[in-house]
Amino acid sequence: MEFALVLPMLLVLLLGVADFGRVFNAGITLEAIARDAGEAASLERLRDKPPTDPMQYDTYYTSLHTLIAKTACAESELLAVSPEQVHAADCPRLTAIRACIHDDLDTQCGAAIPGFDGAIPADCSQTATGTAPAWTNASGGETSSHWVEVRVCYHFTTLFNLHLSLPLNAGLNLGDIYLQRTRSFVLDCPPPPASVSTC
Repeated sequence: MEFALVLPMLLVLLLGVADFGRVFNAGITLEAIARDAGEAASLERLRDKPPTDPMQYDTYYTSLHTLIAKTACAESELLAVSPEQVHAADCPRLTAIRACIHDDLDTQCGAAIPGFDGAIPADCSQTATGTAPAWTNASGGETSSHWVEVRVCYHFTTLFNLHLSLPLNAGLNLGDIYLQRTRSFVLDCPPPPASVSTC
């Protein structure tokens, strides 16, 4: 009888330990996804400079944002399929992806990426609104710089999926965790006001 009373608590404890390991691993994977996507876009941004014609900016930055999304989706193969995902047949794992090339030319910062334009759930609030980090120069003073910012969100579902409705309109939800990561990758070029031709 004592074992029967203790068994449910032991099962919850074991499932909790397993879920902690899974969510920790997913968080590390998500950090790598955001970092690698930022690095891929940074290298492409340095290899292929922005066009001198402002009318071509939208096409140029759309291609960089698409590269970020494709890289992030390719890197997400280790994650389980997300219940809420970006609207792309080849990206069923990530819940949301947003990007910005901080060079004062990207007019699509934080906008939906064509082909990967799923709506951002309310629980992915950091993905929808990111803050731009400052770059510190060698003398310790802060100055603006060019960098790529990638924000990703992943809907993680635990093994112990419990949804309870409690009195007084309260509830308990142990099944859904939204993991969010923001990573920035600094471009190796002079800070503004560098010209487009040099950076």
